[in-house]
Amino acid sequence: MKISFKIVLAFLISGFLMAGIVTLLRFFPISSWLFFLILPALSAGMGIIVMFWVADPLHRFIHETQTKVQEHFESLVDTTGDSEIEQLSRLNHAILSALETMKQNLHELNEDNAAHLLNQSNLQEKEAYFRSLFEFANDAVFIYNFEGILIDVNRKACQMLGFPKKELMQIPFLDLQDEEELVRSKAAFQTSRKTGSLRYESLMKTKDGERIFVEISSSIVDLKMGIMQSVISNITQRKEMERHLKDSEEKFRTFMETANDMMFITNAQGIIEYANAAMMRTVGYASKELIGMPFQDLLDQESLAISKQRRQHLLDSGEDIHELVWETKARKKIIGEMKAVGIFDENGRFKGMRGVFRDVTERKKIENSQRLTQLGRLAADIAHEVKNQLMLVSTRAQIALIHLQESKDVEEDIQTIINQCKRINDVVKRLLQFSRPSKGNFQELDINDSLNFVINLVEKQFSQEQVEISKKMASSLPHVWIDEKQIQEVFVNLLQNASEAMPSGGQITVFTSYDQNFVRIDIQDTGSGISENDLAHIFDPFFTTKETGTGLGLSACFGIIQAHQGQISYSSAAGEGTTATILLPVSESKESAIT
Repeated sequence: MKISFKIVLAFLISGFLMAGIVTLLRFFPISSWLFFLILPALSAGMGIIVMFWVADPLHRFIHETQTKVQEHFESLVDTTGDSEIEQLSRLNHAILSALETMKQNLHELNEDNAAHLLNQSNLQEKEAYFRSLFEFANDAVFIYNFEGILIDVNRKACQMLGFPKKELMQIPFLDLQDEEELVRSKAAFQTSRKTGSLRYESLMKTKDGERIFVEISSSIVDLKMGIMQSVISNITQRKEMERHLKDSEEKFRTFMETANDMMFITNAQGIIEYANAAMMRTVGYASKELIGMPFQDLLDQESLAISKQRRQHLLDSGEDIHELVWETKARKKIIGEMKAVGIFDENGRFKGMRGVFRDVTERKKIENSQRLTQLGRLAADIAHEVKNQLMLVSTRAQIALIHLQESKDVEEDIQTIINQCKRINDVVKRLLQFSRPSKGNFQELDINDSLNFVINLVEKQFSQEQVEISKKMASSLPHVWIDEKQIQEVFVNLLQNASEAMPSGGQITVFTSYDQNFVRIDIQDTGSGISENDLAHIFDPFFTTKETGTGLGLSACFGIIQAHQGQISYSSAAGEGTTATILLPVSESKESAIT
């Protein structure tokens, strides 16, 4: 029951009591002083009843509330001397303050809880991320304790060794390694425990028993808990490549050291950094003398100028072939063909040169001897031709004397004499020009001009042997980069061979054309042809089918064409004639114009 109802009820009961007392006084009259004594007593009694009925529960409520406030909010509310209403007001204020504090604390707690949940979520995401990195790493990862017992492995580890994860986890880490490597691996394992990290190579066994080369990088993850981690890479393929590279390097070094040709390497400044045994043996310098020597110190004066001219061609095209003359330590001259290949870095900067120098001194002597033989033959033929022309001049001169009085006839005879003398002079000039040795000068030339020069030189001789030369030359051919003297030697040799293949006479046809960045020259005869067996050895030195031949003509031609970075070949069948084919690369400055 509410306190308000109790107070109203108390007053109602008091009213009934008063009314009852007044009624009794009517029937039982008493003195006035006794009335005033009884009435306060009844009021006091009623007040006591109201106090116990109304105020006592209020006091208990106040006391219990203060006890709860002190117990739960750890604060004491001082209500001494206050009325019950004031006590209730103070308690209410204390409770409201405590509730506000609780509300603030609860808000902060909610914020802390939200931050904690966020951190927990981020931690879970990071854990999932690092777990993904662990599982899908390109290298095998093993986590184990200091006793080698595996704690975790990733997918790559299982794939690399061929074990299911459950089975792999049962094998101690060191037991996965090859027995031959186990002693070294245990030592490395102990070292990694002391230093905290270590990298070393070892051998591991797969489930199939295969031995694979691995690189192991070990580190301590948790020193207190004794946990280590090893990241392992399969380097079997790399080891195999290194082995092949080492074998290739050894073979290459063996090849270079046992080669008869002189091989060397220079840096960008032309300083020799490597020279093989053949080079040191030929030039007469010891290794300590040759290594560090400028390459130019090996060249004679004329070759030094040629080498400087050819350097730009080497830088532009990456390689170059030309003739040089070296001087040995004893100042002996060596004639050789040198092929130089540029060394460039990834940015195209010139870093040096690799060179191969072939001594052709003796071959040059033989070629010169052969040239003299050929010149002797040409000289005899030309002398025969000169003799015929001189006979004609003599005859005409005699006729001129007979017809001296007839001025018209004398003028014609004298003109004939002059023309024949010019022709004799031209023949002698061609002979002298051809007889001059090559100086190793390369230049851009029209191959048709060189062919016409050679044909004009030999056609008279060939015609006397019933051999006719016809020309089918393409016009506007791109220029070629050649040593004209050397190429003319090749043409004379090939034409001479074609003529000699037709002892009873025949036809030689000379073709020129453009063929995929090459100028092509075909010299076709109608002779008896070459057998398949002889065709296979046609360019071998000293191989010949002629009774008086040296077997060096075509060998020399082959060397000259190769030095020009070209190709020479023969096609033939017995009884069907022969075709000699030469391919010479188009000069770079003219190639773009033709394409």
